[in-house]
This record gives sequence, C-alpha cells and structure tokens, in this order.
Amino acid sequence: MKVLIGLPAYNEEVGIAQVLKGIEYFRQISRYNIEVLVVNDGSSDQTAQVVKNFAFEHDYLTLINHSQNKGLGEAVQTILRYAVQNLEDDDILVTMDADNTHSPFLIESMIAMLLSYDLDMVVASRFTTGGCELGLKMLRKLYSRGARCFFKVFFPIKNLNDYSSGFRAYRVRIIKEAEKRWGKLITTNGFDCMAEIAAKFSKMGIRAAEVPLILNYGFKEGESKMKVAKTIKGYLALLGKVR
Repeated sequence: MKVLIGLPAYNEEVGIAQVLKGIEYFRQISRYNIEVLVVNDGSSDQTAQVVKNFAFEHDYLTLINHSQNKGLGEAVQTILRYAVQNLEDDDILVTMDADNTHSPFLIESMIAMLLSYDLDMVVASRFTTGGCELGLKMLRKLYSRGARCFFKVFFPIKNLNDYSSGFRAYRVRIIKEAEKRWGKLITTNGFDCMAEIAAKFSKMGIRAAEVPLILNYGFKEGESKMKVAKTIKGYLALLGKVR
C-alpha cells in the first residue's frame, strides 16, 4: 500500500522547505511507503526552486508545475488526477497545506483510523473534540462556524464537521468512484474546492471520521490567500451544483 502526500503550493517559498523537512522526519518513523507530490500553481516566487532543490536529494518527491496561477481548485484537481492515474484503489491520498499550519505527524493517526474502521475519508478537524483554532480573528471564526452549520444542514455526512479543512486522508477508490459519478470532481478554482468535494461525497453515502486538529495560525508562513466573500459565494453556489 502506498501513501501519497499531495501539497498544493502557491508562493510558499518561506514555509515549504520546513513543511518538506517535517514530512521527511515523518517518513523516517512511519511504517508506510510514503511518496510526496507538490503542485506548484504558477508561483511568482522561488517555490518551485525550493522544491526542486529538495527533490534533488529525495527521490520520493515529484514536482508538477502549472505554467500560470490557476487557483487552489485546479491545484487540488491536479493532485486528484495524479492519484487516480498512479495509485491503486486501496492506496491512500493525503492532502495538506504547504504553509506550515498542518503537522505531518498527524497523518499516522489519520491513516490508522481510515484502515481500522474501513473508511473512505478522514479529516483533520478543528471542530471535533480536542480540535481548535489559535490566532484567528473573531470574524473569521464566525465565518468558519457559519459554514459548518450550512454544510451540516444541506450536505450532511455522518461524523464530519469540518468541511473546508484541506488536511484529509482518502482511499483512492472513493476518488475514482466520485469522478465516475461527477466527472470533474472540482469545478471551482477557489478555496471552496475542499467543500465541493465533501458536498459531492455527501450524495454518495461515504464513511468518514475526524481526528482533532489544533490549527495554529501563528505557525503560518506568509499572509492568507483566501478571499472570504468569494469563498462564501462558492459555498452557496454548491446548492445548485450538487444535487
């Protein structure tokens, strides 16, 4: 069984080396066969070069470059496409952010839960017991909790509360099944892409669970790229897209 860690990256030169070093430390103690894919989404800084330098010394890392910035949705879609084309049904895809806010050492418990309970997806969640957000402004906290309520009402998945978290572990088979049903799994290029995946999964009766995530924005390298108004608009648009 393979585990592929996929990182979408846009202008992450400040933090991505630290993220890759953390993954390297995790690989050394993990029982799993771990590979890494970085999708550089047309960065205008030295993100691609930092990753190339790391890949030169670590042959488990693959870099895919978008010639121009296409948005988070397209970067994640590239990761999903790579997983479908290169992994077996029972392999595992883990997606995580490249800004140093997600600890790779949480992946071990995510995979353990996925395998132990024969699940389709496990999400590192701010909204389960033991999870929280640190260093986030109150208005952003209100937005995120409003989004949680919205998705629980319109796109319920048992045991899932954090629909927008990008830190997830999937069985590759569920991604393949979803693409057969929906065609292109992601149709947005924005930060609502993770919620779109979950919304479509909600119509498939998937088995999901969460592990607690302490999301500390004090560790974040660089400014947030999320546009709140655009993301909310994307969430509302899912009511028409996903039926």
